[in-house]
Amino acid sequence: MPAAVVLIVAATMISTFLAPFVLARLYPGDTDFSRVSDIGQAYGAASAVISTLALGGVLVGLVVQYRQYAAARLQNLEDATEDLIRLAMEEPFYQQCWGSRLAPEEMEERAFLYCNRVMKVWKKSWAINDLSEDQARAYLASFFDSTVPREFWRRHGDWHTRVKSTNRRDSFLAIVNEEFLRAEKAGPPSRPYEPAKPVARNRPTEINKTSRTRQP
Repeated sequence: MPAAVVLIVAATMISTFLAPFVLARLYPGDTDFSRVSDIGQAYGAASAVISTLALGGVLVGLVVQYRQYAAARLQNLEDATEDLIRLAMEEPFYQQCWGSRLAPEEMEERAFLYCNRVMKVWKKSWAINDLSEDQARAYLASFFDSTVPREFWRRHGDWHTRVKSTNRRDSFLAIVNEEFLRAEKAGPPSRPYEPAKPVARNRPTEINKTSRTRQP
Protein backbone atom coordinates (compact mmCIF):
# COMPACT_ATOMS: atom_id res chain seq x y z
CA MET A 1 0.00 0.00 0.00
CA PRO A 2 2.73 2.61 0.77
CA ALA A 3 4.41 1.87 -2.58
CA ALA A 4 1.11 2.27 -4.43
CA VAL A 5 0.43 5.60 -2.73
CA VAL A 6 3.91 6.86 -3.63
CA LEU A 7 3.45 5.86 -7.27
CA ILE A 8 0.07 7.58 -7.48
CA VAL A 9 1.42 10.78 -5.91
CA ALA A 10 4.46 10.76 -8.21
CA ALA A 11 2.34 10.23 -11.33
CA THR A 12 -0.07 12.99 -10.33
CA MET A 13 2.73 15.44 -9.58
CA ILE A 14 4.43 14.74 -12.93
CA SER A 15 1.20 15.17 -14.84
CA THR A 16 0.46 18.40 -12.98
CA PHE A 17 3.94 19.72 -13.68
CA LEU A 18 3.61 18.99 -17.39
CA ALA A 19 0.07 20.39 -17.65
CA PRO A 20 1.10 24.06 -18.32
CA PHE A 21 3.36 23.02 -21.19
CA VAL A 22 0.62 20.90 -22.70
CA LEU A 23 -1.85 23.79 -22.40
CA ALA A 24 0.61 26.21 -24.00
CA ARG A 25 0.94 23.93 -27.02
CA LEU A 26 -2.78 23.26 -27.37
CA TYR A 27 -3.92 26.84 -26.87
CA PRO A 28 -1.76 29.55 -28.48
CA GLY A 29 -2.02 33.24 -27.61
CA ASP A 30 -5.04 34.00 -29.81
CA THR A 31 -7.20 31.35 -28.23
CA ASP A 32 -10.36 32.08 -26.28
CA PHE A 33 -9.12 32.61 -22.73
CA SER A 34 -12.46 31.69 -21.20
CA ARG A 35 -11.89 28.12 -22.28
CA VAL A 36 -8.35 28.26 -20.99
CA SER A 37 -9.77 29.53 -17.69
CA ASP A 38 -12.00 26.49 -17.43
CA ILE A 39 -9.02 24.27 -17.98
CA GLY A 40 -7.10 26.22 -15.35
CA GLN A 41 -9.83 25.54 -12.82
CA ALA A 42 -9.48 21.83 -13.59
CA TYR A 43 -5.75 22.29 -13.07
CA GLY A 44 -6.47 23.74 -9.61
CA ALA A 45 -8.61 20.71 -8.81
CA ALA A 46 -5.69 18.50 -9.79
CA SER A 47 -3.50 20.44 -7.36
CA ALA A 48 -6.02 19.76 -4.60
CA VAL A 49 -5.91 16.07 -5.46
CA ILE A 50 -2.12 16.14 -5.21
CA SER A 51 -2.30 17.74 -1.77
CA THR A 52 -4.80 15.13 -0.59
CA LEU A 53 -2.70 12.28 -1.90
CA ALA A 54 0.45 13.73 -0.38
CA LEU A 55 -1.28 13.98 2.99
CA GLY A 56 -2.51 10.43 2.62
CA GLY A 57 1.02 9.28 1.82
CA VAL A 58 2.32 10.97 4.97
CA LEU A 59 -0.37 9.29 7.07
CA VAL A 60 0.41 5.89 5.57
CA GLY A 61 4.09 6.44 6.29
CA LEU A 62 3.31 7.30 9.91
CA VAL A 63 1.20 4.16 10.30
CA VAL A 64 3.97 2.01 8.85
CA GLN A 65 6.55 3.61 11.14
CA TYR A 66 4.34 3.07 14.18
CA ARG A 67 3.89 -0.60 13.31
CA GLN A 68 7.62 -1.01 12.88
CA TYR A 69 8.20 0.70 16.23
CA ALA A 70 5.64 -1.54 17.96
CA ALA A 71 7.17 -4.64 16.34
CA ALA A 72 10.65 -3.58 17.47
CA ARG A 73 9.44 -3.08 21.05
CA LEU A 74 7.78 -6.50 21.03
CA GLN A 75 10.93 -8.09 19.66
CA ASN A 76 13.03 -6.46 22.39
CA LEU A 77 10.65 -7.78 25.03
CA GLU A 78 10.79 -11.28 23.55
CA ASP A 79 14.58 -11.15 23.45
CA ALA A 80 14.74 -10.12 27.10
CA THR A 81 12.37 -12.95 28.07
CA GLU A 82 14.44 -15.39 26.04
CA ASP A 83 17.58 -14.32 27.92
CA LEU A 84 15.86 -14.92 31.26
CA ILE A 85 14.68 -18.36 30.18
CA ARG A 86 18.14 -19.28 28.91
CA LEU A 87 19.72 -18.19 32.21
CA ALA A 88 17.19 -20.23 34.21
CA MET A 89 17.97 -23.29 32.08
CA GLU A 90 21.71 -22.90 32.47
CA GLU A 91 21.54 -22.08 36.19
CA PRO A 92 18.71 -24.05 37.91
CA PHE A 93 19.22 -21.91 41.01
CA TYR A 94 17.38 -19.03 39.31
CA GLN A 95 14.30 -21.11 38.52
CA GLN A 96 12.94 -20.45 42.01
CA CYS A 97 12.80 -16.74 41.12
CA TRP A 98 9.90 -17.45 38.75
CA GLY A 99 7.60 -18.20 41.69
CA SER A 100 5.88 -21.55 42.19
CA ARG A 101 7.22 -24.57 40.37
CA LEU A 102 6.52 -24.74 36.65
CA ALA A 103 6.73 -28.51 36.58
CA PRO A 104 5.59 -31.25 38.99
CA GLU A 105 7.98 -32.35 41.70
CA GLU A 106 9.06 -35.43 39.76
CA MET A 107 10.03 -33.41 36.65
CA GLU A 108 12.84 -30.96 36.08
CA GLU A 109 11.69 -27.42 35.46
CA ARG A 110 14.18 -26.82 32.67
CA ALA A 111 12.22 -29.32 30.56
CA PHE A 112 9.17 -27.03 30.83
CA LEU A 113 11.31 -24.00 30.03
CA TYR A 114 12.56 -25.75 26.91
CA CYS A 115 8.98 -26.58 25.86
CA ASN A 116 8.19 -22.89 26.18
CA ARG A 117 11.08 -22.02 23.84
CA VAL A 118 9.92 -24.60 21.29
CA MET A 119 6.41 -23.16 21.34
CA LYS A 120 7.76 -19.62 20.87
CA VAL A 121 9.75 -20.67 17.79
CA TRP A 122 6.66 -22.23 16.24
CA LYS A 123 4.55 -19.16 16.98
CA LYS A 124 7.09 -16.90 15.31
CA SER A 125 7.27 -19.18 12.27
CA TRP A 126 3.48 -19.16 12.08
CA ALA A 127 3.35 -15.36 12.37
CA ILE A 128 5.64 -14.85 9.36
CA ASN A 129 3.84 -17.50 7.27
CA ASP A 130 6.87 -19.80 7.37
CA LEU A 131 4.79 -22.58 8.94
CA SER A 132 1.69 -23.97 7.24
CA GLU A 133 -1.28 -25.40 9.08
CA ASP A 134 -0.47 -28.95 7.98
CA GLN A 135 3.11 -28.59 9.21
CA ALA A 136 1.97 -27.07 12.50
CA ARG A 137 -0.47 -29.91 13.13
CA ALA A 138 2.17 -32.52 12.30
CA TYR A 139 4.69 -30.93 14.66
CA LEU A 140 2.14 -30.57 17.45
CA ALA A 141 0.92 -34.15 17.07
CA SER A 142 4.48 -35.37 17.63
CA PHE A 143 5.03 -32.75 20.35
CA PHE A 144 2.07 -33.92 22.44
CA ASP A 145 3.01 -37.59 22.06
CA SER A 146 5.54 -37.05 24.85
CA THR A 147 4.81 -36.74 28.57
CA VAL A 148 6.71 -33.50 29.24
CA PRO A 149 5.12 -31.33 26.48
CA ARG A 150 1.66 -32.66 27.28
CA GLU A 151 2.04 -31.92 30.98
CA PHE A 152 3.49 -28.50 30.13
CA TRP A 153 0.45 -27.49 28.07
CA ARG A 154 -1.95 -29.07 30.57
CA ARG A 155 -0.58 -26.78 33.27
CA HIS A 156 0.23 -23.61 31.32
CA GLY A 157 -1.89 -23.73 28.16
CA ASP A 158 -5.33 -22.19 27.62
CA TRP A 159 -6.90 -25.39 26.27
CA HIS A 160 -9.74 -25.16 28.82
CA THR A 161 -10.96 -21.86 27.33
CA ARG A 162 -12.31 -21.30 23.84
CA VAL A 163 -9.90 -19.13 21.85
CA LYS A 164 -11.49 -16.83 19.26
CA SER A 165 -9.47 -16.65 16.05
CA THR A 166 -9.49 -12.87 15.71
CA ASN A 167 -5.91 -12.77 14.39
CA ARG A 168 -3.19 -15.10 13.18
CA ARG A 169 -1.69 -15.59 16.65
CA ASP A 170 -5.03 -16.67 18.10
CA SER A 171 -5.59 -19.05 15.21
CA PHE A 172 -2.28 -20.77 16.03
CA LEU A 173 -3.26 -21.14 19.69
CA ALA A 174 -6.57 -22.64 18.59
CA ILE A 175 -4.67 -25.23 16.53
CA VAL A 176 -2.43 -26.01 19.52
CA ASN A 177 -5.46 -26.57 21.73
CA GLU A 178 -7.12 -28.81 19.13
CA GLU A 179 -4.04 -30.99 18.79
CA PHE A 180 -3.60 -31.17 22.57
CA LEU A 181 -7.19 -32.30 23.11
CA ARG A 182 -6.87 -34.78 20.26
CA ALA A 183 -3.74 -36.24 21.90
CA GLU A 184 -5.46 -36.42 25.28
CA LYS A 185 -8.40 -38.24 23.73
CA ALA A 186 -6.09 -40.72 21.98
CA GLY A 187 -4.66 -41.93 25.28
CA PRO A 188 -1.34 -41.78 27.16
CA PRO A 189 1.71 -40.52 25.25
CA SER A 190 4.10 -43.03 23.77
CA ARG A 191 7.17 -41.39 25.32
CA PRO A 192 7.28 -41.30 29.13
CA TYR A 193 9.27 -38.85 31.19
CA GLU A 194 13.01 -39.51 31.08
CA PRO A 195 15.02 -38.00 33.98
CA ALA A 196 18.26 -36.29 33.06
CA LYS A 197 21.32 -38.50 33.37
CA PRO A 198 24.09 -37.19 35.63
CA VAL A 199 27.13 -35.92 33.77
CA ALA A 200 30.32 -37.77 34.69
CA ARG A 201 33.07 -35.39 35.75
CA ASN A 202 36.69 -36.15 36.65
CA ARG A 203 37.72 -34.89 40.03
CA PRO A 204 40.56 -32.34 39.84
CA THR A 205 42.47 -34.07 42.67
CA GLU A 206 42.74 -37.33 40.74
CA ILE A 207 43.87 -35.51 37.60
CA ASN A 208 46.53 -33.63 39.51
CA LYS A 209 47.83 -36.83 41.12
CA THR A 210 48.02 -38.57 37.76
CA SER A 211 49.85 -35.67 36.17
CA ARG A 212 52.34 -35.53 39.03
CA THR A 213 53.16 -39.24 38.89
CA ARG A 214 53.87 -39.03 35.14
CA GLN A 215 56.38 -36.23 35.52
CA PRO A 216 60.08 -37.36 35.24
